[in-house]
Amino acid sequence: MKRFKQIAISLLFMGAGLSVWGQTDIRLSVHADPQISWFSSDEADVDPDGSRFHLQTGLTMDFFFAENYAFSAGFGLNNLGGSLAYADTTLFVSREDSIDIMPGQVVRHKLQYLDFPVGLTLKTEELGYATFFLRLGFNPMININAKGVSEDGTLDDENISETTRLFNLGYHAGLGVEYRLGGNTALIGGLRWTAGLTDVTDNDKANITTRSVSLHLGILF
Repeated sequence: MKRFKQIAISLLFMGAGLSVWGQTDIRLSVHADPQISWFSSDEADVDPDGSRFHLQTGLTMDFFFAENYAFSAGFGLNNLGGSLAYADTTLFVSREDSIDIMPGQVVRHKLQYLDFPVGLTLKTEELGYATFFLRLGFNPMININAKGVSEDGTLDDENISETTRLFNLGYHAGLGVEYRLGGNTALIGGLRWTAGLTDVTDNDKANITTRSVSLHLGILF
């Protein structure tokens, strides 16, 4: 993990430096991505038990420091979550209330984040009207909404922000294609994989991280 952090920090600083000193072009894109997300856990007390389908929306700016290489930065709303089956009694804090979920219950978590993706974009030369790209980077996220629904109705779309960590960090990797319509305008399509690196809950019994696969759909200007 220590080596991973060093590589991550080096990558981000390198991209930022290159974009400042050698920038030749800036491209802006907006996107609305259908997304399936779920949880991963390495603890026996909590088992992932379902996924969530929602949208991820936002904008991305590519700062080109060479003809086919760019430092990318963005902003958006990322809807993540999934269902978890709890083997033991688990405490949830909803506003000022403390709610115990009994063993064996499945709780659906609906999490919404402000997403600030950063990374590198690598593009091919244009082939006909198409340009293919690879995008790699990290997703620092801040939780702005968290709700829970349990099978027995103990949690009924309750606010569970008190037991959801404010900060979440993940990484992403995506492949896609841009189809030029005319001038600098292009349609974007692709697939993206995102995985969390940090625990999203305050549950001391489990280390729970997010996973998601999204269909990347957007317009490049």
